[in-house]
Amino acid sequence: MSETKIISLNSKELADISQVGGKGYSLIKLSSLNLNVPPGIVLTVGFFEDWIKKIKNSDLYKEFILQLSQNNNECQIILNKIKDWSLNNLVLSSSDKQDIEDNLKKLFPDDYNKILYAVRSSSPEEDLAGASFAGNYETYLGTQFDLLEEFILKSFISCIDYRVFKYKLEKGFTASDIKIAIVIMKQVNCDVSGVGFSINPLNNDYDEAVITSNFGLGESVVGGIITPDEYIVNKISKKVITEKLGSKDKIVKLNEDNGTSVLEQNSENQKKSSLSKEQIIQIVDKIIVIENSYNVPIDIEFGIENDILYILQARPITTYNKLPEEFLTKPNEQRQLYFDVTVGVQGFEEPMTTFGSDMFKLVFHTMGKLIPGIENIDNLKESAFDGIGGKILLNLSNVMTKFEIETITNYTSNINSLIKETLLNHGNEYKNKTECKALKINKFNIIRKVPIIRIIFAKYFAKSSKSNFENQMSRFITESEEYIQKNIDSNVPIFTILEHLINNLVTYFRSYAIPVLANGIFFGYMKLKNLFEPYLKDNSELRQDFNNLIKCFPFVTILMGLDTYKLSTYLDKNQYKNKTQDEFYQEYLDKKFPKEFYNEFETFMKKYGFRGEGEIDIVNKRYSENPKTIINQVFSALLEYDESNNPQKDFDDTNTNRPEIFRKLYKFASKKGFASEFEKAYFFTVNFFQYRESPKYYIVFVIGSVRKLILKRAEVLLQRNLIDDIDDIFKLKIKSLDHILENVDVLTKEKVGNKIHEDNKCREIITTWKRQPIMFDSRGRIFSHERKEASKKNQLIGDSVSYGKVRGKAKVLKTVNEKVFNPGEILVTKATDPGWTPLIINCGGIILEVGGMLQHGALVSREFNKPCVVGIENITDIIKDGEEIEVDAIEGIITLLDREE
Repeated sequence: MSETKIISLNSKELADISQVGGKGYSLIKLSSLNLNVPPGIVLTVGFFEDWIKKIKNSDLYKEFILQLSQNNNECQIILNKIKDWSLNNLVLSSSDKQDIEDNLKKLFPDDYNKILYAVRSSSPEEDLAGASFAGNYETYLGTQFDLLEEFILKSFISCIDYRVFKYKLEKGFTASDIKIAIVIMKQVNCDVSGVGFSINPLNNDYDEAVITSNFGLGESVVGGIITPDEYIVNKISKKVITEKLGSKDKIVKLNEDNGTSVLEQNSENQKKSSLSKEQIIQIVDKIIVIENSYNVPIDIEFGIENDILYILQARPITTYNKLPEEFLTKPNEQRQLYFDVTVGVQGFEEPMTTFGSDMFKLVFHTMGKLIPGIENIDNLKESAFDGIGGKILLNLSNVMTKFEIETITNYTSNINSLIKETLLNHGNEYKNKTECKALKINKFNIIRKVPIIRIIFAKYFAKSSKSNFENQMSRFITESEEYIQKNIDSNVPIFTILEHLINNLVTYFRSYAIPVLANGIFFGYMKLKNLFEPYLKDNSELRQDFNNLIKCFPFVTILMGLDTYKLSTYLDKNQYKNKTQDEFYQEYLDKKFPKEFYNEFETFMKKYGFRGEGEIDIVNKRYSENPKTIINQVFSALLEYDESNNPQKDFDDTNTNRPEIFRKLYKFASKKGFASEFEKAYFFTVNFFQYRESPKYYIVFVIGSVRKLILKRAEVLLQRNLIDDIDDIFKLKIKSLDHILENVDVLTKEKVGNKIHEDNKCREIITTWKRQPIMFDSRGRIFSHERKEASKKNQLIGDSVSYGKVRGKAKVLKTVNEKVFNPGEILVTKATDPGWTPLIINCGGIILEVGGMLQHGALVSREFNKPCVVGIENITDIIKDGEEIEVDAIEGIITLLDREE
């Protein structure tokens, strides 16, 4: 047999992973770093060529291939038969045995046939980035020399296991391929063993190592037999941050003859730490060496025998959030704290497109320049905002150098409660030590260009401020439509067009929107909320009155919902109550609805056609391109409502009764001593709060309008075969798309593809994230809500943002059109935007993973009396579609009624 069929772990040359497998490759590499790896050998993939040929020539394997092509679910039975056949038919040749013995003799000349060995499988696909195969292959500990052949075979056939087959399918490997290498190494009789991580797997912190350990062999830790000791260590300072002792009631020990046994741990060991502080630091030092060599976060398995530390395995961690360079700071630098608007406000499951975030970078740049006079507000590290890699990020570390933490939390808690929680707990450690010079506000610029007088004398200017805003924004839409139409076929770069539109929009906002928004939000709604909040929870009548006082304002999204309902009034409910959603939509397409419906629908599209689900990202289709979302909601409204029970009536009644509710609450406020403050805040709310969502409406108008222009211009790229899909253009930055369109005659598909890859690189990294955090820092640390403890196992606790209580079946959605939504179901989703408004009108209650009092879903739920609870992480994974739940939005409790208390 060729010598390369067996490779020593202390080989000076790093073998090919395709021959020695992930574990073998790792152990050879660790040995080359002069780490203490137990001596041993690798039986390479080539060593098992004969066995693999025999299996593939068997009738059972041919049957397996046939079943694989027909139905994967039937493969488990045949795979088990192949394993049984292998145990009875595969043996090592005499030359194979001799080669193994000769190689072990070289390593252990005096006692090769007396010591115990660990036999460990090593797959060529194992421990590669994105595929760990952890726990799928078999390892056999404490194996005597005379029994090596038996356990080599058992380890070998684990590559035919159904678990491996399923994992290969999920990871895109060829499921029918049989490949495996096997490591035979000296068995360490561990006094203590465990697992170490170079990154904290719980919070993704790059600078924290985590170690879990127990006395005896590591199988008790990796196999989940016990709760191990856990140590979290700062890799920079080498300080132990937390030390948590586990129960450790069991221990795995080597048998005298062969194998291992699980034994009861003695009471003394259960109570004491399995590792000393010196051993913890020693392990962390080795973790750092290995991580630096691999250049990625890693986990290791280790064992300690007679105070000697052995490294038994290392592999890349495949499930962590890798930060792009643009987000990172160096280990010893001041960490930066980021808030992700796309997740914390919009609830996006995936990042926006590169083009979409680049647009918002331009929006922030223009707003900073034209309002507070900040030239470069759109620089993540140096200033406040940035649109990069599909993310819209706010750097709170810089913002905290200009504003007090309490001020920031007061204004952001209504947007997302995690900001307040994180800043109150960690704000001081993340506040940069020096003032952010890039955020120097030009007060003279604000006084000169922002109509401050209309904010100071809001009552006097109330009527004109409102009419100015409405008239001027209507003018903006007309001017913008004319400008886009004029340039749709021109040579004016897209960046120039966007710059012009956004410049105009921000100028209009500065002059006409700021007065109404400042008064409506800060001096109106937020003041009202702060005045009454201390009294609401324990007073149900007051709570109901306050809810009625602040709901049913003519927000643009509320009006869209009412206009959706209005469309349903043109149709006969009885005609459609037995039809499906798809049948209803087909009748719309076939023009079978009344003429009045289509006339009203045309008006609807003029007002809202540029909107849609995920509307702040330019890649997403608008209602004008795909009206099915709206037609589906018309169908739901048609089935849910009638003349005596409809949202328009509720809206009108609430507005009619508002003055009476005000008078009632004024009496309450008088008793509590804040009547004059209440009256002033009420005036601002009634007159100005309705414009709260208007800025987003006009930004989305720009996005939707420019989308049409871009799609038309980019048709040439498809015609010239420079891109495969029209949406590929949104993987580019704005100026890159301009460059490609200007040079379409000379560019090749390869060059265009390279530019797409270059621009989209940051987003591609972010799309590998296993979770999209609301808040994280520049060393990867993810912040989460502190889990609120419920009194019962089947309860979850969040924050109430619209009071009430309801029971019903859960409908868990990631997108509006993911599945049919039945009227009265409880909507469970990450977050909502205006594209969800018609659906919210028809639901029984709402549960959102993210959001605050002013998040879209919270606002709309209050308008239509829908109980709403927010701030429960992973809620879309916890609640199952169709299960019976109760939403108690008075106490903020979700009860899963079908589960044990």
